[in-house]
Amino acid sequence: MANILNPYADDQPEPKHIVLRARSGQAVSADFTLQDRRGRQSAAEYLFHLYSTIKQKLDEPVLDTAAPSPDDQAAMQRLILYSAGAHDTMFGTFNGSNTSSEMPEEERNEFVEIFLLACATVIEGQRITVDLQRGLITAETA
Repeated sequence: MANILNPYADDQPEPKHIVLRARSGQAVSADFTLQDRRGRQSAAEYLFHLYSTIKQKLDEPVLDTAAPSPDDQAAMQRLILYSAGAHDTMFGTFNGSNTSSEMPEEERNEFVEIFLLACATVIEGQRITVDLQRGLITAETA
């Protein structure tokens, strides 16, 4: 008789706090509790889709054909910084007050929440800062 092993059986809920600082200095943040690590690949694919779509719209070549592994933290950080930087520059998406954003507020809020959740899902650590002014992502364990 075969035993079915659940690779997520030992996962515990993980609280995450993420802050994204726009180039303007304004910040958006969110708190999430991830129940397990099952969403990591989907989050990586979402971030890659966003990244490749932006590059295509800007007529820049997309050399990769698939999302990198969510375990490749350097690749995940590159996707996040590029996508967030482009959105911040083109639409003012991450301005907290939304006064300079070109996106309708409801659409902007939904995008920001999904984007921050995807970032929190793929980046290791519990306190994550995406700083577009410095082009740097930092993550700490609580």
